[in-house]
Amino acid sequence: MRENMKYDTNQYQLREPVLKRMIQIISQHRYCESGGTVFYGDSITEYCDLKNWYPEIENAYNCGIGGITSDMLLHFIDEGVLKYQPSQVFIMVGTNDLGNTIMASPRDIALNVKEMVEIIHFNLPQCRIYILSCIPCLEKIHGYKTLKAGIRSNDVLKMIYKEYKRVIPYGYAHFINVYPALCNKKGEPIENYYIDGLHINDEGYKAMTEEVRRQVE
Repeated sequence: MRENMKYDTNQYQLREPVLKRMIQIISQHRYCESGGTVFYGDSITEYCDLKNWYPEIENAYNCGIGGITSDMLLHFIDEGVLKYQPSQVFIMVGTNDLGNTIMASPRDIALNVKEMVEIIHFNLPQCRIYILSCIPCLEKIHGYKTLKAGIRSNDVLKMIYKEYKRVIPYGYAHFINVYPALCNKKGEPIENYYIDGLHINDEGYKAMTEEVRRQVE
């Protein structure tokens, strides 16, 4: 979502990498087994090596899409989640919504995720649904004050999780806050966990997935 172009926020403009990734996810349907686990989200999910970080999960399917927003994940949910017929799904999205294209509010993001949760539960009532918080960014690299664009900041990223808890009241939705796992005791993001200020390295994934595992168990 870094193209410098005039953008109509009412018309999401799909980029080539997003379309290619969507086709990959659709192609996985023919090989998947029902009752597996779907990880659904943006690039933080797509770049997560599920076999390495969740070796205990059989039939784990990575349906992350780099550059995706909550609105587009909502519209892709049939192909990205439902057709896999999973027994559990992990949803993580939000940071791209704060970039210089969509600039959605935390409430709008939460409402999109709420609708995803409702659709999944209506179609797959036995599916366990986990909603993950966003991870922090290094504001000196990816914050709106540095980029002079978008609305991304760690305060706003934390607000998204608060909105999840406020607008998604269902007992079948389970919340996992991974944000603190990537921070030091002062609540600041640990720089050594990051590749570019937005995406995390192996140390970051280790910290994040250990926290997911701890809260699921």
